[in-house]
Amino acid sequence: MIRVVIVLLVLARGAAADKSWHAGLDLRADLGAHPIRAGGGLTIDKLDTMLVLDPMFWTDGQHDIDLFATYGVADGGWGPLAGWRTSTIGIAGGTQLQQKLVLGVGATLPSINCLRIHWHFELATLVVKHGGDLPTQWISFATGRDFIDLLNFGMFLTVEYARPL
Repeated sequence: MIRVVIVLLVLARGAAADKSWHAGLDLRADLGAHPIRAGGGLTIDKLDTMLVLDPMFWTDGQHDIDLFATYGVADGGWGPLAGWRTSTIGIAGGTQLQQKLVLGVGATLPSINCLRIHWHFELATLVVKHGGDLPTQWISFATGRDFIDLLNFGMFLTVEYARPL
């Protein structure tokens, strides 16, 4: 994850394009993460980055941190989404960490002044889970049950305040 952040910072420093920052809510329709989360990030020309934190960890002890990037390849901001989600889940043996690769598509919806709205559709794939006094488990599709447990589709909106840098 550190390498991704370094690459994004290098791009931000060298780009002579439009730059802006944004912060707001991540509203989810799926069961893979809490329904309301908070995030923010930078937009550099067509590259849009976002770090999303989970303020609802106090409800069930589960916490998610996402690092996403979308790249607008078409008019209207349509483009691929790629990211990483780290989930911490409290279990009897301690805390288990789950690392997920997130791939999908995103699009910009009509904005109102400094309020911007993005729609995203994602596929989150559990790559590895470890900790909590359990053995480390890597992705495996040995049985049909693995597909249900390891692949999650989700849809979310981000509603954010955005300003140029």
